[in-house]
Amino acid sequence: MFLTCKQVSNHLSKEDYAKLSPFRKCTLQFHVWICPICGKYNRQVMKFQDLARSFRKKQEEILESDSPESPHLNEDAKNRLKERLEQENKS
Repeated sequence: MFLTCKQVSNHLSKEDYAKLSPFRKCTLQFHVWICPICGKYNRQVMKFQDLARSFRKKQEEILESDSPESPHLNEDAKNRLKERLEQENKS
């Protein structure tokens, strides 16, 4: 079964292609590879999904780590912020 440009674009815009079944992925990639009409656009969509997925993975790794680069505040900084907020609320 050969997909139309509209079907390919709908699948790629509504779902992450990495989560699709292997058969559906193959048919989408084949269409994108050979189609002169929608191929460039949908390749960009697929690349953007890959980038977003890797960014999300990296962000989760950073948030779960205890490294100094982690965006978590230490207890001293949290206490200073709480005191500052309390002072602001009293004003």
